[in-house]
Amino acid sequence: MKLEKGDTLAKVMERVATKYPKNLAIVSGKQRIDYATLMDSVNSIANAMLKMGVKKGDKVAIWMSNIPEWVYAHFACIKIGAPVIPLNTRYRVHEVEYICRQSDTTTIFVMDQFIKTDYVPMIYELLPELKECKPGELKSKKLPLLKRVIMRSDKSYPGMLEYNKVLESGKDYASSGAVKKAQEAVKAEDTYIIPFTSGTTGFPKGVVTTNYQYSHIMEAVSNRFQMEDKDRILVVSPFSHNMGNMTGMLLGACNGAAIVPMEQFDPGEALRLIEEEGVTKFTGSPTMYIMMLDHPDFPKRKFGIKASVIGGADVSPDLVRTVISKMGIKDLINAYGLTENTGVSTMTQPGDPPEVIAYTAGKLIFPDCELKVLDPDTGKELPRGTQGELCSKGFYVMKEYYKLPEETKNAFNKDGWFRTGDLGTMDEKGYIKITGRLKDMFITGGVNAYPAEIENFLMTNPKISMVSVVGVPDKRMQEVAMAFVKLKEGQTATEEEIIKFAREKMANYKAPKYVKFVTEFPMTQTGKVQKFVLKEQAIKEKGLDKQ
Repeated sequence: MKLEKGDTLAKVMERVATKYPKNLAIVSGKQRIDYATLMDSVNSIANAMLKMGVKKGDKVAIWMSNIPEWVYAHFACIKIGAPVIPLNTRYRVHEVEYICRQSDTTTIFVMDQFIKTDYVPMIYELLPELKECKPGELKSKKLPLLKRVIMRSDKSYPGMLEYNKVLESGKDYASSGAVKKAQEAVKAEDTYIIPFTSGTTGFPKGVVTTNYQYSHIMEAVSNRFQMEDKDRILVVSPFSHNMGNMTGMLLGACNGAAIVPMEQFDPGEALRLIEEEGVTKFTGSPTMYIMMLDHPDFPKRKFGIKASVIGGADVSPDLVRTVISKMGIKDLINAYGLTENTGVSTMTQPGDPPEVIAYTAGKLIFPDCELKVLDPDTGKELPRGTQGELCSKGFYVMKEYYKLPEETKNAFNKDGWFRTGDLGTMDEKGYIKITGRLKDMFITGGVNAYPAEIENFLMTNPKISMVSVVGVPDKRMQEVAMAFVKLKEGQTATEEEIIKFAREKMANYKAPKYVKFVTEFPMTQTGKVQKFVLKEQAIKEKGLDKQ
């Protein structure tokens, strides 16, 4: 991928689709959609939205799973300059209401069902006026700016526009010229997407990012992945998440490659798709790799993955070696990023040994940006190898938190560095190691304790497969560590044994006071452990809320 001056994501995609019209763009179930077909649907949806009155700058929410219709709506918004508001399929009414109100959403694309969730009752609960209004002419008390709900379903619902009819209504895009005119009005500095991320306050914040930022991010990521138009990308993260978008939809569309999306991760199905669809690129959490390696189908499957990311959680060198040897992945990449830094900041490099891939998140991949380790209290740069807060500067840093000027101001220090909230170190080569989160840190006996450090040590125990540490209340010490431990198959251990193992090698204040053995962890859709759930469970089960 090579950018040209003034490129927007729509221009990049247009160029790619013109060059590779017959290349597969999406493989979804029995559907095999080439770039010519993809662009026809994208242009049709874009044209239909323009006819409805959606204009540049209008916010459009998408509340669907990883289906082609998500991709069409997404790229249609890019074409006409309507910022995308991605909604997680796990959201419920109060979350969607908050985000749609905070983002000034005018239009929602939604599906009727996904897994066991029925979205129709939730839409009517959110927008009771829909049942009495003409489709496309909603007047909502809760969300006054929201005018239209577009439902992807085989059925019709009062007050909602039918996705397939909307698609058909825009098929005259070539003769009308409206889409072309709208696309020409979109500039590189215009907002592309406003993903919402939870902050320390607990309220989701909309992260405003532009076409310029994402197009340059995609150029760097494409080069690091050594992307080719014949690549097949297995997408297991939700499109609503930066990882599913950036290393899925955008990575494919910016390079003429095909995406193979999964609506939900299943290790057996992932193994089948990797072999049968010839997957060459993949991004997943360590948990996902472990689940595939442990699956009974693994030994009989063949792999052709050239490059993949293993990120989102701590990983051991043994797992890195196992993935490389058993899955035949020559270029296994660890990475670090956050939504406010446009999804990705650092990556390990080709030829890095397993220890570097396991213990670091690589180095900054943008030569014209900065990443430093600063003292969280003084803002001064710390010596190499010293733990501090990772802070960033450059084009990859968000424009703002949407309609939250005070939160935006507080996200930067007095010298203009964005405060990531992540703790880490940087070595002489610029490689970073994430050591924890400022908000995960707990104080025990007046001393700071970092869960990631404790977890990394506990993972050296040969019996432990996975571990997560949280701080829980304690009368004497204020807070103490509690470890949730998953043992390797066939292994047994006691709480006392694990605590003794830690105390023999770590400072007493770091060693867990409590250990709970588990068979699974509460996870996000992207494979990260939900520590707040573990903490709530621990406090309730041990009666620590009564202290």
